[in-house]
Amino acid sequence: MLRPRPSRSAFPYNGELLDAVRDRLARPEDLSGNEPQQLTHLLAGWGAQAALTLPVLCAALPHFPGQAAQAISSVAADCAPEDRARAVTSLRARAEQGVLPAEKALYDLVGETAPLLHCLEQELRLGAGQLREAAKTAGALGPRGAALAPVLREALSGPENYTTPALDKDTELAEALWRVTGEADEAVAVLDSVFARAEQNPWSRWSVARAARTTALLGPAARPLAARLEAALDDPAAAPASVVALTAVAEPDSLDRTALAAAALRSAEVDADPAGAVDALEALGPDALTGDHLRRLAVLADGDARIVRSGIEDQIIGQDTVFRRHAQELLTTFTAADP
Repeated sequence: MLRPRPSRSAFPYNGELLDAVRDRLARPEDLSGNEPQQLTHLLAGWGAQAALTLPVLCAALPHFPGQAAQAISSVAADCAPEDRARAVTSLRARAEQGVLPAEKALYDLVGETAPLLHCLEQELRLGAGQLREAAKTAGALGPRGAALAPVLREALSGPENYTTPALDKDTELAEALWRVTGEADEAVAVLDSVFARAEQNPWSRWSVARAARTTALLGPAARPLAARLEAALDDPAAAPASVVALTAVAEPDSLDRTALAAAALRSAEVDADPAGAVDALEALGPDALTGDHLRRLAVLADGDARIVRSGIEDQIIGQDTVFRRHAQELLTTFTAADP
């Protein structure tokens, strides 16, 4: 599978709601905004229970292929053979036209690799807006995508390209190369270039964080990047990802875990990356925190002030609640471990 099917839906299955969604999807030209994503995600979460909507999902596929293709794959995966066959026929028709989401969904359903590889090669050569998505899909194939390694290399940016899109693209390509070839050296070199070029871009803090998260995946093989990660600790936005990466790649005895914990806490305190900060503290473990650190963590977990204060307006409260819950769990665990 290239992507997991939703394990749960925002709403429990309801027949009347299913009929309403089916009726709405039957007029795809009338859908606007986030409706395609919201409706198809609901059906994908219901899986085979939404089998009656497969005809309208297939009819909607040309209108919003990304959302409809994923829903078709999720719904048809456990359906009766005739429903599954209908889904495969619809997806294959779009896949033959080079529609990447349909190719991915077809691979999920029946494991057809060759058409997907051909489509990914074309997307990577074009270098257009879907290049990062194509690289991510190629990486998800693992060794089955090894034939794409040359074109992944060709898609890399030049050493003088410091733009944020180029840095993010190269990070995605580095991960894809590692996943399809199984070799870390090349990915490490690409990531080193990303970190180096980011120093020339004042807007690159989130690109550095993304590169750090990818570096963590490589484990000790990425140890040559430890100095790059240490340099990123001063930026609260990149610090949590860099802390996690350092715990994964650096020589354990070389880490000043107390200093790393301080960097993570500061990130949460200034609302740079609160969620990443608690992940970083969890990776460091209780021995990294001093009594002062625990007091600061307690303020984050139980204080009156909201920690998450920025982001998408209707998600801030929920994100703050999730952060506090994680921080409280961590505080309980760390306090219990304190002798």
